[in-house]
Amino acid sequence: AEEGGFLRGLAGDLESQTPAQALAELFARLLQEDMPTLQKYEKRLTALEEALMQDQAQDLDKKLFRIRRELSVFAAYYEQLDDLFAALSDETEESDAHASRLFDRLTGRAQRLLSATELEKEYALQLREMHQTQLDMRQNQIMKILTIVTTVFLPLSLIAGWYGMNFSNMPELQWTYGYPAVIGAAVLIVAALIIWFRHRKWL
Repeated sequence: AEEGGFLRGLAGDLESQTPAQALAELFARLLQEDMPTLQKYEKRLTALEEALMQDQAQDLDKKLFRIRRELSVFAAYYEQLDDLFAALSDETEESDAHASRLFDRLTGRAQRLLSATELEKEYALQLREMHQTQLDMRQNQIMKILTIVTTVFLPLSLIAGWYGMNFSNMPELQWTYGYPAVIGAAVLIVAALIIWFRHRKWL
């Protein structure tokens, strides 16, 4: 019904125009809702950015990929329209000056729509890079924690391996306080490492 009304209204407005002017008017009406459509993409990307900042983004890569793919289709479409309008403007420049000016305006509109589309694509790419940066930071934090844990337990593993040899001439094995002494040494080593890590602001 909406399409029928659109076509009837268009036919009524184009009765007194030349074919070239009618074609230009048709393209102008077809493109009049494209900028609001692109603004909807910007709202979607803004919502994804807010979710990303709040660490609540789910399947962000898939959503961004879908948006960038749709915007790429729009970009190719506007590039083709830009070339078409430029060619039509040149063709009608001598035969229909008014139609030529209309196609010039349409060329400018197609270029503006193309620029807006490229900006939205760049916005989506920046969001993807931000998401990847967050993932890298988390991975680095995890690796940092694992490195600290490994560093803390490495001296303890050395002590366990050293006294696990059980040589008969190791006096500590026969010492009454040997076991508590080793425990104390292990605690001191762990405490010293933790203090050092805190001093270096690694913890």
